[in-house]
Amino acid sequence: MLRRLHRPAAALVTALLLVPALAACGSSSSDKDSPSSATAGLDAVSIKGEVGKNLTATWHTKVSKPTSTKVTTLVKGTGPKIASGDTVSAYLWIGNGSTKKEAYSDYANGTPESIPNNGQLGAVLGKLFEGATYGSRVAAVTTPTDLLGTASGSSQLGIGANDNLVVVADLVKKAAVSPTPSDDKAHDAPASELPKVVETKGEPTALDWSGIAKPSLKTPVQRLVLKKGTGATVKASDTVTVNYLGETYKAKSPFESSFTSTPFTQPLSGLIPGWKIGLTGMKVGSRVLLQIPPAYAYGAQGSGAKIPPNATLWFVIDVVKAK
Repeated sequence: MLRRLHRPAAALVTALLLVPALAACGSSSSDKDSPSSATAGLDAVSIKGEVGKNLTATWHTKVSKPTSTKVTTLVKGTGPKIASGDTVSAYLWIGNGSTKKEAYSDYANGTPESIPNNGQLGAVLGKLFEGATYGSRVAAVTTPTDLLGTASGSSQLGIGANDNLVVVADLVKKAAVSPTPSDDKAHDAPASELPKVVETKGEPTALDWSGIAKPSLKTPVQRLVLKKGTGATVKASDTVTVNYLGETYKAKSPFESSFTSTPFTQPLSGLIPGWKIGLTGMKVGSRVLLQIPPAYAYGAQGSGAKIPPNATLWFVIDVVKAK
């Protein structure tokens, strides 16, 4: 399965954007104007490649622990300065300077992040953006505490509590954004305004678009409960197990379905926002049909060949379990 449900910004890196600046209060500093001190930790690794195209790291030695987070510009872009409120299309790369291994790479994932410069960036990413211009490659030598907001590291990234990190951001361009919906709540919709579910032996196989108009991109999440469950109520903090089918407007076939394979289990916090909005408050055992605007799905970038830019998505979801 393609597992397109994950947030358009990879779920793990999205969490980095929310690390409070106070997590590194008093320990972060920007040395973009002081190359000698900023590049001291970067002597351990050579970063090569064209901004926005590729990145290769060659480790020479382990990275020593920085006394504070150091930021330097490796390549100064010729584009305009990143402004407050911009959404930045950026490739992020995290190297573990203690193990000399790559911990995370958007280049390996094949797609950049769309990162809002909204004043809520974590301490390290905030420093990487500060004063930078589009087309730049900027790097930070930092610690798990400064980057992740926790001293325990990240087993998912292979980062230990005492590891030292190199973070590189290729700030490619200002990203287009989808129109903002009128609100961020789920609205109960009449069946006449949503596509009908086509079933085979009781399982959804497609959507019937007869008589359904294409909605405005500003339309908030619409929800139709097809079957009321009697189990526990889904909370926004839950990990859910579901079967689902997803389709774009008047598509010839679904872009993805788990009804023909195995149920999908994932924390709601790691999925596209429309799922969290639409499933919170539902009972386990329910079947719901959600209409999700692009701002709460894959935005102006889309996802792969089957989800175009600014696509509204429809999902039939059976809520199997929540915990």
